[in-house]
Amino acid sequence: MSTIERLSIQGIRSFGANADDTQTIRFTSPITLILGENGCGKTTIIECLKYALTGECPPGSDRGKNFIHDPKIFSLSDALGQIKLEVRNIQGTRLSICRSMKVGMKRGKSSFETLDATLNYLDDGRTRGGDSISKRCVDVDQAMSQFMGVSKAIINNVLFCHQEDSNWPLDEPKKLKEKFDAIFGITEYNKALDRLIKMRKEETAALKIKEADLRFAEHLKQEMEEKSLSLQNYRQKAISIDDQCRKCDAEMKPVEERLQKIFNMENLRGNIKNPFAGSLEELDAEISSFHQRMSEQQIEKEQVEHKLNALNKQSNDLVKRRNDADKRRVLLIEQSEKEKNCKLKRNEMIKALCEKLKITITVNLMKESRNLIDLLEGVHNALENQQSQIAKTINQHDEEDQSRQTIIDQLRVEITKLKESIATLKKQMQGYERELQQNDKKILEVEKAAQQLKEITKQLKETEVAYESALAKFNQSKFKDKIQNDKDQIKEMEEQFRQVDERLTFLNSISKLTAEIGLKEKEMAKREQEVRRVKSKHSDNFGKVFNRDEHIEANFKRHLQTSYEKLKAQVKEYTNKMNELKLKEQTFELKRKSLKEDIQKCKKELEDGKEVVYEKCHDTPYEELLTKSKALLNSYQLELGAQKSAEALYKKYLQQIEEESKPYCPLCNKGMSSDEASKLSSDLTDEIQHLPQNIKKSEMLLKTEQKKYENLLHLKPILEKVTLLEKDLPGKEQKLKDIQRELTDLTNESETFQMLLAEPTFTMDLASSMMGDMSLLDEALKDVIRLKAEINSLKTKLPEGSEQENQSIDDLQNQKTTLLDKLREMRKQLDLNEKHYERQMESLNKLIEMKNNLAGKKIKLQEGVQSLPSLETRQKEIRELSKTTAKDMEENQSKVAPLNDKLMAAIKDKDKEYEKLNLQEELEAVDKDLSNFGQQIQQHTGKIGQIVEKLDKIKVELVTQETLERDLKDNRELILLGDKCKDLANDYKKLNEQLGRFDFGNMTKEKTELNEQRERVTVRKGELQGQRGEVNHQIKKLERELNEPKFRDSLLNYRRNYYEVALSRNLCDDLGQHRVALEWALVQFHTEKMQEINRLIREYWRMIYRGNDIDYIQIQTADDPESKKDASSANRRRNYNYRVVQSKNSSVIEMRGRCSAGQRVLASLIIRMALAETFSSNCGVLALDEPTTNLDRSNILSLCDALNRVVEERQAQSNFMLLIITHDEEFISTLGKIDCYNRVSRNDECKSIVRRVEVA
Repeated sequence: MSTIERLSIQGIRSFGANADDTQTIRFTSPITLILGENGCGKTTIIECLKYALTGECPPGSDRGKNFIHDPKIFSLSDALGQIKLEVRNIQGTRLSICRSMKVGMKRGKSSFETLDATLNYLDDGRTRGGDSISKRCVDVDQAMSQFMGVSKAIINNVLFCHQEDSNWPLDEPKKLKEKFDAIFGITEYNKALDRLIKMRKEETAALKIKEADLRFAEHLKQEMEEKSLSLQNYRQKAISIDDQCRKCDAEMKPVEERLQKIFNMENLRGNIKNPFAGSLEELDAEISSFHQRMSEQQIEKEQVEHKLNALNKQSNDLVKRRNDADKRRVLLIEQSEKEKNCKLKRNEMIKALCEKLKITITVNLMKESRNLIDLLEGVHNALENQQSQIAKTINQHDEEDQSRQTIIDQLRVEITKLKESIATLKKQMQGYERELQQNDKKILEVEKAAQQLKEITKQLKETEVAYESALAKFNQSKFKDKIQNDKDQIKEMEEQFRQVDERLTFLNSISKLTAEIGLKEKEMAKREQEVRRVKSKHSDNFGKVFNRDEHIEANFKRHLQTSYEKLKAQVKEYTNKMNELKLKEQTFELKRKSLKEDIQKCKKELEDGKEVVYEKCHDTPYEELLTKSKALLNSYQLELGAQKSAEALYKKYLQQIEEESKPYCPLCNKGMSSDEASKLSSDLTDEIQHLPQNIKKSEMLLKTEQKKYENLLHLKPILEKVTLLEKDLPGKEQKLKDIQRELTDLTNESETFQMLLAEPTFTMDLASSMMGDMSLLDEALKDVIRLKAEINSLKTKLPEGSEQENQSIDDLQNQKTTLLDKLREMRKQLDLNEKHYERQMESLNKLIEMKNNLAGKKIKLQEGVQSLPSLETRQKEIRELSKTTAKDMEENQSKVAPLNDKLMAAIKDKDKEYEKLNLQEELEAVDKDLSNFGQQIQQHTGKIGQIVEKLDKIKVELVTQETLERDLKDNRELILLGDKCKDLANDYKKLNEQLGRFDFGNMTKEKTELNEQRERVTVRKGELQGQRGEVNHQIKKLERELNEPKFRDSLLNYRRNYYEVALSRNLCDDLGQHRVALEWALVQFHTEKMQEINRLIREYWRMIYRGNDIDYIQIQTADDPESKKDASSANRRRNYNYRVVQSKNSSVIEMRGRCSAGQRVLASLIIRMALAETFSSNCGVLALDEPTTNLDRSNILSLCDALNRVVEERQAQSNFMLLIITHDEEFISTLGKIDCYNRVSRNDECKSIVRRVEVA
């Protein structure tokens, strides 16, 4: 088992905060006793143990502010506290924990702060390297609980329970439940159960939502599938229409090709202005010669264009070069001006430099550049001479300066040595003075010690005399024998008392039968009264829940459960019907919304279609407008065909009139005069000239009418759709009204079922509320039957002549009382003797301790007196050394002043010489001017060379500009030759086809038939295109709807919702099963532990309690009524309520509020002992703080016997430890053989101290 070994306290409550005030307690096995008066700090030890192990501040400490030594007592701003505890676990590993705290005062308010908490693993009393862990790295509280092998709740409430909380077993039910839940360690499991229940409720609620989502997703999926099927049908219809359109195009293609050929023939005939009169061979020769002339002209054109491009390119290059030359000329003029200005500035600067260097200028600087270079070389040589003179002067002055600096450095060294020697002498003087002061103090102390030595010697003699006299007066062995004899007599008396008690118990067993019969009769009457009370309470409800004909005398709960199940099935049936109606209502609502949207869309499409038809037809009927347009189209086609064929006929007629010598009418073959023929020819010629304009006008009218006709054909599907919508809309509106009527019927039916559901629901709630009372009624009825049988059985067991035995019981009772009084007197006398013995031993120990202290002080004082002569001799030596040192220091100080004067004079001489010379500044100025002049000269020289080169190039280029002007004039002739080749290319293409001879009459008939065929195909194609437009509209509409997120993702959403619903259902089932399994395991664990705890409580109570009013006590657990009502449900956790009960005359009643103060203390102590033995198998420590509070002498003695018995039983366990804190010295003496104990008291500074006292 884990145990505690040593505790160090510093700065906690009344324990001092200084390092010298640290108090250490060593704990011993099997018992560690701590004795002290009230208020000396005994309970603080328990608080420190509890804080070290769990980190929790004691109750009433204002979150730790009152736990630390109060800083206001010593007028401090803050106070520090520290607790060190060494423990050993079940494996034998030793661990030390150190917790440091601080209380600070800020603005009159105190604040508590935890500074550090450190774990140290120990090995042979020393910390192992690297095995120190701070609270920053680990949770110290959790680590200590794991190391000790017990939970935090057991440490706080069982093992190291605070005195203020020691009576928690008799606290109010809510707090008692929290304590027991924490001790049993099921708090976390309760949280887990609550979490499981909450998760299941949330998942069940989510399941309902997911099921509704699943139904909606299924509806959308079905609607998506219907729309997809419609889309597929429309696409197949569109493919069929496209095939028919392609067939129409195939039929139209040969017709169009033939019509185009006829049209080309007619155009070719009409475009020949000058017919060729020769034969076909002559025409071919003319065409070939025309090709040759065209190729020659094309070659000539290409040559002229090539020459023109070359001349244009040369002209552009010359213009560009001339512009560049002009720009360079302007730049050179500007640079020439800048060069002149720079030369002027250069000459002025050279003149100024020559004046400074005293050089005469004899040449013109603007004209002769060679003389300028010579002049600059002279300037350069003069500058070099000046620099050499300056360097010589600098070297001379450096040598003089070096000699002066050497003198100054020597003076500084001498002054530094003198100052260091003076500082050393000062330090020696200060050391001598300190030593003199210390020796003076020691001499005074020795002189005082000589006087104290006499007093201590006198006190030591008096102490020895007092010890000898006390030892002579107190006979220790005789007193021990007397105490042992008293203990033996007490044991004999206790044996007699036990025998009398056994006989009395045996005789009481007979008298108990009568008392038990009376108690059972009272209990039976009480239970019968309970039966009548419950029946009268629910007399009206029985008629509502049960059938009128049913007469029930027993098993009320079972009959009520049957009725409840029937009502529950009826409610379920009504609920299912209501859910079905709601589902139908939702379905019809979806259909209503969908149909309403469809009607709105149809109305909108109808209005749009009507608007389109009105825009095209206005008030004219469509068929009439279509027939009229078709007739106009036919007339325009015939007119256009006649106009196109009229040109060829007119030209043929003209040719016949001109060729015939006797003209005649080509139509009627009637002869005409020349005037008539010429007039007819002029009329035909005029008509031929107007034909192209008339043909264009007819074609324009034909195209316009054909476009209008095609638009009308495209309008036909829209008109058909409008007709269909007008036909379908009334049916859809009627269907909407039918759905709304059915929806109203469903709503009314749902409300009817809801009204029907109210009565069984109310009855079911009533039955549920009666369930608890019916359980009580069944139990009461069973108890009445059981009590009747038990009373009859007890009456048969009563022996004859029991009245005579009652007198013997009274005699034994009187004898027991007499023996008990004698035992109390003997125990009282024994306690007085033991106290007297302890007081005598304590006085002897004090005399011995005083004697040893005085002897130690005497030895120290004698050592001090003997050192007096050596101290006086040392004083004389120090005074002589001090005088010598003072003289040396004065001599050194007198030498320092002259040396300082010499040093300052030398420094001033050096500064004056240096200030006279300004050579360095002048040299720098000259060097700067020289470098500037050199840079400017180089820049100007380079610029002059560049400008000269540019001027030469420009002069060469200006000469070549005059020759380029003549090339520009030749470009004019080339432009005139390009237009000659354009007019010849078109004639070649027009004459390259064969004309042939055509039958224009048959061609006109064929053209008419082909136009009719094209018209039929065009009408058919227009109808198909109109149908295709409507189909495309429906396809786009369906695709747009299917591309909406609700339809596009409907299948995926349905699958996801289906899987989520299935998973959610399985999850709810698994959570319910897991909760039931976990709760069953907790119930089993709770039952086993509670049986063991109650067994130990009964055993300890009978062992310790000496009263005859309470048979035993125990902890009673009961299910929470709320959880009991719904214990089978997976949505409610099973809760337990705890209470401490007592058994009086075989009646179990609650102990809280019905017991005395002593019984409350004893019951709480026994419960803690039972809990410690049950739950702390890994930790063998139990602390009892003032266990004898409010106990009488007999119970204190029995408690001592019980503790001794527990210690004897646990002696085999080396780590078992019973920690007892008390102020009752008689209680300690009653415990038996004790070798030592710890006494807690206060010293002269009112600080708590702990002293180990050995018991002789």
